[in-house]
Amino acid sequence: MAGARYALLAALASAAPVAAQIVPPGMAPPAPIVPPAVSPGGIPTGTVADPLRVYGDDAPALSGLDILAGIGLDVIAAMTTEYNDNVARLSDGSQLSDRYRSKGDWSFRPSVGVSAGRPLGRQQLFLNANIGRDFYARNTLLDRNRFGVNGGMAWSLGTRCGGRLQGGYIKRGTQFGTFEEVIPSTQERVDFLASANCRTATGLSANLSYNRKKTTNHTDDPEGEIDRSFADVKSHGISGGIGYPVANRGQIGLQGNWTKQDFPNQPLATGGVNGSEIYGVNLFGNYRVGSSLNVNAGLGKSWVSSNVPMSDDFSGLVWNLGVNYSGPRIGVSVSTGRSVNGSSGASSNYTIGKFFNTSVNYRANNRLSFAGGIGTSDTDYRGIDQLPETQDVRSAKMRRYFMGADYRLNRIVAFSLDFNHANRSSNPGTGSYKANTVGLTARASF
Repeated sequence: MAGARYALLAALASAAPVAAQIVPPGMAPPAPIVPPAVSPGGIPTGTVADPLRVYGDDAPALSGLDILAGIGLDVIAAMTTEYNDNVARLSDGSQLSDRYRSKGDWSFRPSVGVSAGRPLGRQQLFLNANIGRDFYARNTLLDRNRFGVNGGMAWSLGTRCGGRLQGGYIKRGTQFGTFEEVIPSTQERVDFLASANCRTATGLSANLSYNRKKTTNHTDDPEGEIDRSFADVKSHGISGGIGYPVANRGQIGLQGNWTKQDFPNQPLATGGVNGSEIYGVNLFGNYRVGSSLNVNAGLGKSWVSSNVPMSDDFSGLVWNLGVNYSGPRIGVSVSTGRSVNGSSGASSNYTIGKFFNTSVNYRANNRLSFAGGIGTSDTDYRGIDQLPETQDVRSAKMRRYFMGADYRLNRIVAFSLDFNHANRSSNPGTGSYKANTVGLTARASF
């Protein structure tokens, strides 16, 4: 149960914006091939739910929440101490605004999380929650609380069908990589998911899911210049597909999706509000070679249509390719692709992006493990020229290098040490920046 729970959690950790994590939403990176030692409660000793070790102000918004809890009760208390030499994400030569006391700053992030699960006949009820706060040593205007809860039911019907019903709510400081300006602000997200999957005796499988999301942006700009409510977004969508096994080692199939999104605070002169629809279809396959090597790939097409008069629609190929190697001590993961994604509450209606990620994990022993890698993305941000603030940055390239170590002192206490370097170049150049971050996390699992 612990390994399965971590794999699911890691796969869902990519729900944050492209600028924050390199990996586009919907193109989740694989979980670490060599996972760190696992605590009695099943949570890895490394950076929780984050195979690419993105943490701090750009950590995944749903990190640690969108998981299926195991049976029983787990409690985790953590404290992260971090130094960032460019908190405001300033480009070279830019002047620090009056909102900040310093360009670099220390931050401290205490948090407590609870994960609980209880069987109900053949079904399972689950609940995940955490609470914490971000404290900044100098730029105290950025201090924000973090709170999140996610729960629902994993259901099963007979031996061949199952799925989930769940809902979640999270409120936290806005991820700094989401917008071009770092200002005191808070983002709320509400989501609902219903899913089902069934398989036949011959191995043919089918899946169907519906999701609904709402993102609200709250601004507390001390200079009163910026209001981010224009980026509020509501969306709902359906995805489904079929798959067929290949020689008991893999699967091939067809997947389709549809998403409709509306921006309630972007009114149109013709009436109504700005909105768009995204369609997609994808052929996919995955195959296991021996016991250590896995290959997965997908090829499809996406379409975007807007309800804004005279706006350009989009259609284009999407694809992904991943190779994962898992050895006794060393694991290697490589993934690359192109995707089209809707907005998650940022200053664009949708994005078109290419990405490449590679990571290496090494487990020295049951207590100590290391990880490192490179992540890149080339992203086009598509907005509506007729609407203010929806197309500040038209494109951006992100290059990120990371390394870290995890050490488990005993069954309860563990530590993580991380270094990240991010280099973003954008058009226009006002959205470009370089930032270095060092973080130390102490974690207790019960």
